[in-house]
Amino acid sequence: MILASMFSVAGATPATDLMADLDVWKPSRLSQTAPKITLEQISDAFNGEIISGVEVVENIKAGKGYAVGVIDAPIEVVWRGVVDVDHHADYLAVTVSKTIRGTPRLDKHHLFQYLDVPIFSDRWWVVQMSFNSELYKKSDGRAWEITWIDRQQDKPLLASLDPTLIDSGVPIRWAKGAWYLVDLGANRTFVEYHNWTDPGGRVPVGPATRFASGEVKDNMQRMMAFAQSHAKDCPETFVRPDGSPL
Repeated sequence: MILASMFSVAGATPATDLMADLDVWKPSRLSQTAPKITLEQISDAFNGEIISGVEVVENIKAGKGYAVGVIDAPIEVVWRGVVDVDHHADYLAVTVSKTIRGTPRLDKHHLFQYLDVPIFSDRWWVVQMSFNSELYKKSDGRAWEITWIDRQQDKPLLASLDPTLIDSGVPIRWAKGAWYLVDLGANRTFVEYHNWTDPGGRVPVGPATRFASGEVKDNMQRMMAFAQSHAKDCPETFVRPDGSPL
């Protein structure tokens, strides 16, 4: 038993330690669609890679795009970038990104975004953004999660949209996803991002799924650049997942 314990300690790495924490916190995740991340992928992320892929879900044509990475930036900076959605237009792929219900950068606000799509018709969507205060508290402030789920069936909400914003585009069918951040200390942050979307309209789900892996990797790279170039100095008001001032 002593030898086993020694080997166990000797075999511990930042990746295995993080994997153990992720397993403990999993029941408190707000997102019910989080991808299954392997220890090998986490290890590669610690080695400086951004790992991306598509998770196929049985009986659902749309694949789930995901990416993981370890970023050399404090979690507060990354979080500011992730939640500053009203400033995402043009920094990320979307051309319009604005809060249409609730307060920007706070829990439970509703977001409208518009995406120019080459070849096919442009796409737009409305999602509800939610902060995971329970996970933040249970992890002693180390794990920060923001999730979204579409509100495409909320007819009063959609009716309130400016027709000029949506007339030239097609609404997506549904969307789910999350940004999941973990404070690694020493100004480093583990980032897991996934986006699971059925684009609707005439876009074949197959090509959209194959495109998803590259898209989420590009989005993560853009987000990290945005966080460090804009969000860290943005004068707007930000809060942590539990609502306390940041």
